[in-house]
Amino acid sequence: MGNLGWAEIAVIAVIALVVLGPEKLPGAARQVGQAVRLLRKISTGFQQELQNALDEPIEAEARRRGELAVKQNKEGGEPAPER
Repeated sequence: MGNLGWAEIAVIAVIALVVLGPEKLPGAARQVGQAVRLLRKISTGFQQELQNALDEPIEAEARRRGELAVKQNKEGGEPAPER
């Protein structure tokens, strides 16, 4: 939960209880939980997409080098110099 410690969470809970009252507090806590879950899901999806975008050029280069090595091995020739 970020940089919040138990003391800060307790203060927030007491303030929420005073402001919202015991009737509305469970519903508000549920909504906050859903919002946090949604934000984490969005954040995880964004991180995965960014990682995939960064990995694509590396994977393409590795695939190209692997295909070149297989081709050279079949031909029995010397390895080509790296570019």
